[in-house]
Amino acid sequence: MSKTSLMREAGEEKTTSERAYRLLREDIVSGALAPGQKLKIEMLRNRYDIGSGPLREAMSRLAGDHLVQILGQRGFVVADFTVQDAREIGDLRKLVEAEALSLSIPNGDTAWEERIITTFHRLERLETGPERGVEALAEWEQLNGAFHEALVAACPSVWLLRTRAGMFKHHERFRRLSRLRTVLTRDIHGEHRALMEAALDKDVAKSQRVIRTHIEATTEAVINAIKSLGVS
Repeated sequence: MSKTSLMREAGEEKTTSERAYRLLREDIVSGALAPGQKLKIEMLRNRYDIGSGPLREAMSRLAGDHLVQILGQRGFVVADFTVQDAREIGDLRKLVEAEALSLSIPNGDTAWEERIITTFHRLERLETGPERGVEALAEWEQLNGAFHEALVAACPSVWLLRTRAGMFKHHERFRRLSRLRTVLTRDIHGEHRALMEAALDKDVAKSQRVIRTHIEATTEAVINAIKSLGVS
């Protein structure tokens, strides 16, 4: 086989593995694949029309994301979660998010402010628009992530931002569960507006109070959702 053919095959394999990772991750964080469910290769091949190699590579990556558990020679299962997991992840996210925000605000320039305003208004259109139910959760997650990322974008610490991004991404599964399993009684849009206004006012102390309260409320919603599944 020629070098060109080998390179083409490697590129196709990488693309397929990335697709497998994206599809599997979405089904896990959305709850379509339940906690504790065994991930049998044949089932996944039929579900996604993807070969065994890319699927195994995707599951190994997801194990690194703590979304899949490797059971030695027995294969893979969707990772379980507990109330303790939710509390620890929420508390850690609260710490790193508040710290990143406190460093970002003093360094924020006009472009930073414009990015916050733009991402907030995109999120606002969804949060205050017609009720769209479960099908809007993925879009909300994307817009919510963009808004929170904009707030900390001026933070000068690369490693803090990496840690914060990892925590935010891992927290997605828990946020999705809370939106699916509990009735929304919070004014999340109001919380987001308060966060935007405090950041644009360059009020570090208030911004930290708002983000901590915001994440604490999410953590409590997640814990209630997990308990509703009969998990402790």
